[in-house]
Amino acid sequence: MIRTYENQKAVITGAARGIGRKLALGMAARGADVIVADIHGDEVARVCEEIKALGRTSYCIQADVSLREECDKIFEFVMDKFGRCDILVNNAGVSMNEDVWDFRDDDLHWIFETNVYSHWYMMRNFIPQMRKQGNHCQILNVCSIAGLITSGPGPAYFSTKHAAVALSESTYKQLEAAGDDIDVSVFCPGFIQTELYKSDENRPERYAIDPEDPYYKSEKYQKFYAFNKYLLDNGLPLDETSEKVFDMLSRETFYILTHDQYDGPIRAQGQFIADMTAPMGNKLSKTIDD
Repeated sequence: MIRTYENQKAVITGAARGIGRKLALGMAARGADVIVADIHGDEVARVCEEIKALGRTSYCIQADVSLREECDKIFEFVMDKFGRCDILVNNAGVSMNEDVWDFRDDDLHWIFETNVYSHWYMMRNFIPQMRKQGNHCQILNVCSIAGLITSGPGPAYFSTKHAAVALSESTYKQLEAAGDDIDVSVFCPGFIQTELYKSDENRPERYAIDPEDPYYKSEKYQKFYAFNKYLLDNGLPLDETSEKVFDMLSRETFYILTHDQYDGPIRAQGQFIADMTAPMGNKLSKTIDD
């Protein structure tokens, strides 16, 4: 849990928009100094200025967290500017809904590198530093309700979020067993009013969409995009959700859940695993879509 934000040094990835931006501003308003990182340099620079306007120290860095060397760069930047890190938020993430039989190799690499590998890279750098500091520290890995339940659409997205949750659980257990004063939490929201449906705007050059590939111009791909946008546009307000996150971070909460309607599917998921029955399929998908 986070006992205080006053004069804490926080680092947040994917901080130019949506959840990352809201958490960065919320921590600054509560007294933290914040380094914000994002693949969109101009946008994250504006967030940095917003934090400074709140009277806190802030620096920004443009980085692609899907690359190990870029995460190393963030760590070195943080050490140079702050000399320590008390709060690490792994927020950067992307979404796509391609079916297994349609998935492009580049897309598969990109979504796993961004949603899973970046958590590995950042924690590998920052956990040893947090141990050296000796003070209480907090890691918040932003995942998704898709990391706790499954649905038919978006198999790659669900796979990455399950992997990210499992990584957080294992890391938490390791740190607890070692007696380290480092808490880990996973934020697993349902649909929130963000621009995650615009994930294609976050593509690094190496994973740019091939203009000769007809799939990305197909009706099927456009329907995926429109469906994702609809779900997010009709999600919970970002302000309301972020306040719940801050409330839960003030307590010893590992799983940070903000959408009550998923309580049933989460419990049912565990039940069908325990009973060794088939996944609930369309019934669960309908619950998620609703």
